[in-house]
Amino acid sequence: MQSSWPNEPSRRLVLGALAALPAFSVPLVADAQTQTTPAQAPLPAAGFSFAAVGDTRPMMYLPLKEGQPDLSKFFVEMFGLVMPEKVAEAVVAKDVKMIFDPVTKDLIKVVMPFTSKTEVMTLTVDKGWVTEASVEDVKLLPGVHRTMFRLQGGEWVTREIVKDVQSGRAKFVVNSGDAVWWGNQGLTVSDSPYWKRVNETMLKKLPAPDDEMRAAGLDGRFFMSVGNHEVWADPKIEGVLSAVPYLKKFGVTPENLIYKFDFKGTRFIYLWSGKYDYRSPSLWDADRPKYAEQMT
Repeated sequence: MQSSWPNEPSRRLVLGALAALPAFSVPLVADAQTQTTPAQAPLPAAGFSFAAVGDTRPMMYLPLKEGQPDLSKFFVEMFGLVMPEKVAEAVVAKDVKMIFDPVTKDLIKVVMPFTSKTEVMTLTVDKGWVTEASVEDVKLLPGVHRTMFRLQGGEWVTREIVKDVQSGRAKFVVNSGDAVWWGNQGLTVSDSPYWKRVNETMLKKLPAPDDEMRAAGLDGRFFMSVGNHEVWADPKIEGVLSAVPYLKKFGVTPENLIYKFDFKGTRFIYLWSGKYDYRSPSLWDADRPKYAEQMT
């Protein structure tokens, strides 16, 4: 698809980085039981359930004030994920508008390009966090703002999952990755606002694994895939390994992002689709390990 901006990436690339938002993620509680054949003994009375969720990251954390140096830094880095740095600098300088509270001088709104020349995204910011994102097509639907993201939606999902695990309705959480935005603003639970948020809203509230889980080698209640957002500006996955260190037990390292575990006759397999790279012909590169090795 032809780009709306000269010498810039396709709409699809920008959409991939900016529009894949966890606006209305819904937790799923899946049931798993050991499979049998007619010749085998009857199924046990009790199976188990787990909560399945993914792409739960918030949008950017922007605790910026008017007059602060390098105000555009985060936006250049963000656009730089899908376009050359010089092009990103030009786009931000020309098309990104920041609005500040006249009294507190805090950033409260950002207006920026979206996926076409006529689409504009508006980000509402409160206490540094983007709380809502909406898109307006100023040519086709002027004045109509389509909501693409609400922070409170993700908060509701997290609360419901925690409640399910605390009550015993779900044994543990399976997360498909993209729990944070990136590593540009800190890497670990101690210094990243994103991992701190995951820890405070989810990890700290999950109960410790019970004896049955520990007997199966499970030392936590949160088992996540490593997504492309987890490696952006954090190639050594310091954030993942600080938040869920028990993944190391399954062989997860910066060089090996896949793993598996078994629980009550059910195997869970986590693969790695690769970091996002707009220069790649396929857009995705699985290299830790290579795709063929993962399939084996």
